[in-house]
Amino acid sequence: MIRVRWFAKKMDDAFKVYVEQLRDGHEETIDEAFDPGFLDIAEPDLRFDKPVLLKGVAYLADQELVLHWDIRTEVLLPCSICNESVRVSIHVGNFYHSESLEKIKSGIYNFETLLRETILLEAPFFAECHEGICPRRREYGKYLKESSHSSSDQDEGYRPFADVDWKL
Repeated sequence: MIRVRWFAKKMDDAFKVYVEQLRDGHEETIDEAFDPGFLDIAEPDLRFDKPVLLKGVAYLADQELVLHWDIRTEVLLPCSICNESVRVSIHVGNFYHSESLEKIKSGIYNFETLLRETILLEAPFFAECHEGICPRRREYGKYLKESSHSSSDQDEGYRPFADVDWKL
């Protein structure tokens, strides 16, 4: 029981940036592999089972804490056609976030929520197996509705002012 608490505390510390240690031009290098449990996802059709890899730095710029990250992980989603599990890579490169030091009253910034939200915003809504070419698409094609728009209408998009005479 004590080990579990120590591990939980240690894991919680990994999400913290100590602002005072960044004074005088210092920066903190972040290179962590987080257990995906911190994402707290309880959806049967959205599963994170691979570690969340985070590399980056934290530094101060004037009165702002700046986080610059590269995030990688994978998510399992059902195929939109056949419902088989599809593993989709999530990569958020060159991510920047700044936080005013006035908002960090304790001098410790916990970025767990920020990391969670960033990953979940990048998770796709739909996926298709075999790199987007599900072999069962042809089998289920008869149940899918064909688009009623011609391809030229889709290319141009909706143009509500196309017939307006702009000469004044």
